[in-house]
Amino acid sequence: MRFHLSKIHYAEAAHYNPRGDARQQRLHGHSYKIELLAQGPPDAIGWVIDYADMKQVIKPVIDEIDHALLNELPGLEDDTTLPALERWIAARLEPHPPWYAGVRVSIDGDCFFNPVPLPADPLENLPARVRFTFEAAQSLPQLPEGHACRCVHGHSYILEAGAADNDALETDLAALYETLDHRYLNEIEGLTGSTVEFIARWVWDWMAARGHAPTCVVVQETYTARCAYFGE
Repeated sequence: MRFHLSKIHYAEAAHYNPRGDARQQRLHGHSYKIELLAQGPPDAIGWVIDYADMKQVIKPVIDEIDHALLNELPGLEDDTTLPALERWIAARLEPHPPWYAGVRVSIDGDCFFNPVPLPADPLENLPARVRFTFEAAQSLPQLPEGHACRCVHGHSYILEAGAADNDALETDLAALYETLDHRYLNEIEGLTGSTVEFIARWVWDWMAARGHAPTCVVVQETYTARCAYFGE
């Protein structure tokens, strides 16, 4: 009897891929989904391995990656593709425990412009809006030394934008995506201190400047960090 388990972790990191196309060579970032895989028969308790033990094995490696610029980590300077990152993590976990079955790394965003209309959400008091994701790096230089977010890192952002006419808005959102995706947000005028609050207000102003009547902007940088803005 053999079971397959996975313990999922997330890391918010920046990188650039010197071997990629022009877009990939720009400094940007992602929310990385990192799965530690296990397999084997259950023990007397009924476990292949305690999930807490899996977390303890990979946590030091996650801590190295999270809120980091991957190209600054020894061994990832010239290749930060997903296969390279998987190999790098696997090597950091050696010697592998008996239950080890590999590491799987993926990016949490769509990685292309994929607008999705969303209905009004009474629970969150949100009107109808359009959702898409974008991949970007950021840093918060306004924070004190030692704060993790002061370092260059990255996210797979979720952006939701609502306006009086969402059909007309969706046409312009492709241009907004091109402005934000695979970028270092701090280099965009008005986003030097690129908190989710600043990003939401910046997007609101971007929409208004193009003749749309914004109703809400929601920016989510991780599953636990989300900001909704409804104007002044």
